[in-house]
Amino acid sequence: MTDPTSPRPQASSPRGELRHGILGLLDGLGQSIALLSLALGVATATSAAAGSAGAATPWAYIVAGVGCLCLASVIARFTARMASAGGVYTYIARGLNPNGGFVGGLLYGTAFAVGISFVLAIGGVTMSTLLATHTSWSPSWFQCFLILLGGLLAFAFFDIRISTRTQLLFGAATVIAILILAGIVLAKGGDSGVTLQPLNPARLPSTHGLFLAVIFAFTGFIGFEAAAVLGEETVNPRRAIPRAILTAAVVAVVWYVFITWTMAVGFGVSNAGKWAQNPTPLDALGARYAGTWLSVLVDLAVIVSAFIASLAGVHLTARTFFAMGREGGLPRVFAWTHPRFRSPWVGVALSLLITFRLGLVLGRHWGKPAPAPFTYIQFMALTATLAILAVYILVSVSGMLSFWRTRRESVAYNVFLDILLPLGAIAVCGYTIYKSVHPLPPSPMKYGPWVALGWLLLGVGITAWLAATQPERVRSFGSILGEGTTDGVVSSEGQRDGKGKPSPDAHRYTPGTR
Repeated sequence: MTDPTSPRPQASSPRGELRHGILGLLDGLGQSIALLSLALGVATATSAAAGSAGAATPWAYIVAGVGCLCLASVIARFTARMASAGGVYTYIARGLNPNGGFVGGLLYGTAFAVGISFVLAIGGVTMSTLLATHTSWSPSWFQCFLILLGGLLAFAFFDIRISTRTQLLFGAATVIAILILAGIVLAKGGDSGVTLQPLNPARLPSTHGLFLAVIFAFTGFIGFEAAAVLGEETVNPRRAIPRAILTAAVVAVVWYVFITWTMAVGFGVSNAGKWAQNPTPLDALGARYAGTWLSVLVDLAVIVSAFIASLAGVHLTARTFFAMGREGGLPRVFAWTHPRFRSPWVGVALSLLITFRLGLVLGRHWGKPAPAPFTYIQFMALTATLAILAVYILVSVSGMLSFWRTRRESVAYNVFLDILLPLGAIAVCGYTIYKSVHPLPPSPMKYGPWVALGWLLLGVGITAWLAATQPERVRSFGSILGEGTTDGVVSSEGQRDGKGKPSPDAHRYTPGTR
């Protein structure tokens, strides 16, 4: 009789198989840093946060950062136990239940799929303005949107290493560009001298004003967990992926607090209103403190940041849908992979198609008569953020349940890490959702929460139908892990508990098989 735990040879068909053992820590870090879009985050949401928190805007990022770190701890604890291309979909399915996993995976994948379009639209608007101002060519934002979309097409279908290393390189370049701006602002003393007043708790607005700013600040942290979907393609994923996620989260907190403090100094503590009313604050600071060359450099950083964030979003969406298709939650076609590069090309194609259609239809519609689709960007950002925050709550609840059930395994149980921090993440995410919808924003943004609720109800309806008609399929959601894999062969070691015995929670994935 064949030992079911022994390695099995690679299947002859590459369908349903990612390429294993080809990525490292820096690749995971590149994926998470890219989706955080650090340059884009300070270029877009900080003005909105300043509208509520004024010069104390860094405090909004401190509060949001605490929530981010709580959530990062939960996800890192999951990635230290298991590796899967499904990321949070798999964590919810195994920690809460398969039904919850499907609902969470559908919300998560579709939210990032539509998020690609508005992030790329921001890049298109910035690119259009830059070219019109400094060259003889004046393309529309949609023409620039299509140029960037073509770039995604050129990268996303091929070897994942090309993308992750490009993301890391370009991500570092955009950070350096913004740091140059920050250095010049501080070297010139800002508006009225370098001061720590923006960090003075006495300058905090009301609790209501602070948490309104936290809503906008939290959008800057979304995506730090993106490395999780690379678990099956990474060498030693249960060490590399948690490190990538925690590093990205810490970098994001330090980055946003430092840069928003610098921006408060640059505009002036008593001039926060000018910051709040400026839709392009980095460009304004660059032009004021160094002239045209720095504002151009900052604009280029925003464009590049939008591109690499969109590219990371494509990979996250495609791998989430790949895992769901492989386990039967979505059509099996999503589990197909390219015969040479083993990229989940169906998910990649779908995410790019969604991006194109949303930009073509809604983006252009809400871009009239104005030359830029700001209404579209705001609507999709609100809708996608609400869906992702709901998933973050699900994964936090799943973490508390899963970590308790598996507390005797190799990853030591810790009340602070496994109970208190998930509760902190739930509190921050839940209150952010509440303040986003109460009171409802003006039209058409007020319809965004209803669209997010529609996604949720759609997922509940589909999983209820599957549970009634194909319960065995539902029970398999989240069952496939890639722990212990190499390129083409699954290790017979799998996951083991602290005594060297196979963990009861360890389902191993053999490439090309189910």
